[in-house]
Amino acid sequence: MVARRLSRHYCEAGDTQALQDDVTGAIESYRRATELDEDSARAHLSLGDSYALAERDDEAFRAYLRTLRAHPDNADAHFCMADLLARSGRLHEAIGEMELAVEADPERPYYCYRLAEFYALAGDDEMAEAALLAAIAGDPGEGLYRYKLGELHVRSGQWLPAARAYLRATECAPLDDFYHVRLASALIRLDRREAAARVLRRTVRIAPDNRAYRYLLGELLVLIGDLEAGSEQLRRAGRLDDYDRDFVRRIKRRSGQLREDEKLVLISAVETPA
Repeated sequence: MVARRLSRHYCEAGDTQALQDDVTGAIESYRRATELDEDSARAHLSLGDSYALAERDDEAFRAYLRTLRAHPDNADAHFCMADLLARSGRLHEAIGEMELAVEADPERPYYCYRLAEFYALAGDDEMAEAALLAAIAGDPGEGLYRYKLGELHVRSGQWLPAARAYLRATECAPLDDFYHVRLASALIRLDRREAAARVLRRTVRIAPDNRAYRYLLGELLVLIGDLEAGSEQLRRAGRLDDYDRDFVRRIKRRSGQLREDEKLVLISAVETPA
């Protein structure tokens, strides 16, 4: 009983040291906590996290493994093992551990989301979609999960389901400008340029200082024939710096408007095409 109280004391000390970025001190405190209570899942997990933070992955692996030997159904330990294995390039083993994490705690949507990421990396889009849908069911208000579902649909060229997923993401996070840009890109691929322009107008209102967004909106308005409004947006975008140009290039490539071997041509607000 005394040993367990002392173990909790060292865990609390380790927590304080970790918050103060004293990783070395935290490792020592958690190590002492594990010596006093070898069955403490909290102590072993915290020790493993501290080792991982210090990039001592082998020791982190052993700490998580000790947790699982004493508590084989500990979802956090399976999750940490999976994350560590993925970082080490052992993707298929990571998938197995993340599946065990989800099985141990199916009510945690983030675990399903991470499992979907692993499936997608392994090229199993069907399983990735199923895991994302499980994450969405567990947390319908999280825009990230819907955005990732849209990205998954884009991988297989399914632009209509992608647009629907992006739309739901914007509804979950109405102030996230990137979700809006991805929705606009999907709408452009579906040849719904007017709808895309409306979305980009909202995007510019959310992030009025982002010149790349203004450029995209201006170019799109020009293409649909609203030369005056398009020219105004292009004028306000001004000269794009390298970061903005790269952003526009990536968005246009991902939306299918620009091939990999094509250069990004900036439309001049003065020389607007008829």
